Amino acid sequence: MPFMAKSGGIEVFERCFRSCCRFLGAAAFILSGAAPVWAADPATPIETGAGELEQIVVTAEKRVSTVLQTPISITAVSGDELLQRGISSLNDLALETPGISMKQFSPAQTEFEMRGLPSTGGSSTTVGFYINDVPMAASANSFNGKPMIDPDLYDLQRVEVLRGPQGTLYGAGSMGGTIRLITAEPEFSKLLATSQSVISDTKNGGVNWRQAAMVNLPLVDDRLALRLVGSVEYDPGWITDYTVSPFPYNETGGSCGFSTCTRGNVTQAPVVAVAKGVNWERMQGDRAALLFEPTDKLTIDASFMYQDLSLGGFPQVDQSPGVSIQDLAHYQPYNVGSSFKDTFRIASLALNYDLGFARLTSASGYWNHESNWVLDASEWQQYAGATFFGISKPNPTVYPNTDSVRQWSQEFRLTSQGDSRLQWVTGIFYSDFKSRVYQFATDSAWPPISVGGAAANPLGINFAINNPYWTSQWAAFAESSYKLTDTLKATVGVRYFQYTSKLDSTIAGVFAPTGNAAPTYFSGSTFASGTNPKFNLSYQPTDTLNIYGQVAKGFRPGGINYPPPATLCKQPNITYGPDSVWDYEIGEKTRLAGGRITINSDFYYNRWNNVQQYLVLPCTYQFSTNAGTAETYGPEIEIAAQATQRLALSLNGSYTVSHLVYVYPSLAGSTLGASQPLESGDPLFNVPSYSITEAATYTVPLNSDYELSARLSATTTGPTWDINYYVGRLPGYTATDLRLGLAGGHWRTFLFAHNLTDKIAVLTASTMTWIGPLPPIYRPAVTTPRTIGVEVNYAFGH
Repeated sequence: MPFMAKSGGIEVFERCFRSCCRFLGAAAFILSGAAPVWAADPATPIETGAGELEQIVVTAEKRVSTVLQTPISITAVSGDELLQRGISSLNDLALETPGISMKQFSPAQTEFEMRGLPSTGGSSTTVGFYINDVPMAASANSFNGKPMIDPDLYDLQRVEVLRGPQGTLYGAGSMGGTIRLITAEPEFSKLLATSQSVISDTKNGGVNWRQAAMVNLPLVDDRLALRLVGSVEYDPGWITDYTVSPFPYNETGGSCGFSTCTRGNVTQAPVVAVAKGVNWERMQGDRAALLFEPTDKLTIDASFMYQDLSLGGFPQVDQSPGVSIQDLAHYQPYNVGSSFKDTFRIASLALNYDLGFARLTSASGYWNHESNWVLDASEWQQYAGATFFGISKPNPTVYPNTDSVRQWSQEFRLTSQGDSRLQWVTGIFYSDFKSRVYQFATDSAWPPISVGGAAANPLGINFAINNPYWTSQWAAFAESSYKLTDTLKATVGVRYFQYTSKLDSTIAGVFAPTGNAAPTYFSGSTFASGTNPKFNLSYQPTDTLNIYGQVAKGFRPGGINYPPPATLCKQPNITYGPDSVWDYEIGEKTRLAGGRITINSDFYYNRWNNVQQYLVLPCTYQFSTNAGTAETYGPEIEIAAQATQRLALSLNGSYTVSHLVYVYPSLAGSTLGASQPLESGDPLFNVPSYSITEAATYTVPLNSDYELSARLSATTTGPTWDINYYVGRLPGYTATDLRLGLAGGHWRTFLFAHNLTDKIAVLTASTMTWIGPLPPIYRPAVTTPRTIGVEVNYAFGH
């Protein structure tokens, strides 16, 4: 698919279809049809009896089956259920899914973890992320951890969350599990359109709005169809910035360094400027899919997705003397504005050919993702400058950061067909990945500085870095299952992989290895190969019970650190090796009471070897290293029940134990967060000890055409450990949502309240990694205040 490797071609294609997508909102109301289309959800084609819970069809094992028939731990949510629950972002879905934890900086800046395996350290994630057949990857050397893209979930067919290592079929970076977003395909026989309009109000903020729409156009009967999706939304923000002068850098007055400072009470300082709603948010997303079936054996599926997100700033607030996170405020010494922009484009082409005995699939994908932000670094300059260089007062300082990623991938696979006892899938995979981090910050107060006898810095460069990072990998995989009896099935899989990573780094400034404007050039590389095996045994005596056990291995590539300022920091390792996990689990899936109750549960134990650990040195330099061995284990459970004809109940939960069990002697007692030793028993970061979601839905039919519904849900997230400059424990919290609906004919209308109790809780403490965490500055990311609104959905088609 060479045309996808040219950005110019993508931009032309993007302009063409985005022009069409702008008409979607109007088209959804102008077109008319005879029958409502709410029931036409391709994710749930399995018919069920009256009162039975739906059975969702999935393709987690590269073939069609139901959740119950798939002998792994999996949660599947259909597009219709996403709509019913009011879920439009992956973050909202992850909160209600057992086994998933998150490190949330802001929209489009979320790092996902599963089964207690954090992604903060290393050059890749521990959770795989796919949009259809296209693997997505986080930046290899981002200063914000491993955040994934945050696509709008409107008009999805389903979401599949696969827990546990998926190294056989999904490869590197799927140690803890894999998240798959399956978009709705074009339909040959129906002219369809849907629309969603949302207006709401957030406490401490203002009026938010959202508009999304879809049009499905059959172009040639049973041969060619086009599906267009578009969405826009706006949030005016709910955080207030205060500029105060003089700024109380130290509660006792006078100059100090970051190791001796405690920020003074900023609320007592004179306010010189106020800016409300600084974390405003604006998003626009478009998607086009073209499905072509030239013959009965060949299907061609081409798609393109674009999304642009702009923020006035991250949803992070101050916590310091006199300031609580409940104040939803940020204080700064200068009136320096912030901004954030995140854009991604994804182009894919899937070809499926029916060979009779097997299906041949070619899945090609090209995508790019770029994040740009400019944030205030004036206060950071004061503490760092005073500590290392005796500077008493900094100038206003903005700190720009660019983080870009692009990847081309290709997979060929053969999947067996038919009903024989032996089923198999085999294939090859290749990807070419590049990420680049760029930062540049200056302060005219710094030019006289000469670090370690180095020449002066005439431009006042604090830190300038250009870090292109490449990873190329290929793999061959095979997985087969055999029915030993009518009820007992054995599955064996293996994947051979090989990768090469390379970092070319250019660094200048007082926090660079030279200590001045002279750049340091550095190049490093790493290589590894290996295999990921999988063994699974499942017993399904009836259509309503499946019991399984599995042993599987997951793998993550090693990586390369950029060099630190030699005059300020102890030199850590430059390269670090791959890590891997062995997962042992048993589980069951059952349908009881005639399909009115489903219980899916499992218990797992992970042995994580050569753990890639994130560390912070006293000079604020951050790096990754192989720290030792860790273990994670616990139960996961999902229960759903149609208690009565009108009342549906659900309970999802997990309990997670995750900690280091062995630390390499070379690291034992080393500094973690500049104050605490790294030792056996230390908890792993960003992993809640437990999470539980309870939901109740009550439906009342008004007549043959209309019904009322009410859904109340509460999600409790247990305490977690996180690292800013020091390691700290974040308390748990509970978020409650309420949703009231009226549905009938072509319409569904909902009144909703998110975060009904207005709970402001810390999501992530480590939000300063883009510049270097310092003890006096604590600016955590927090939950969104209570939001109340109305949502109107309209659908028709024939």
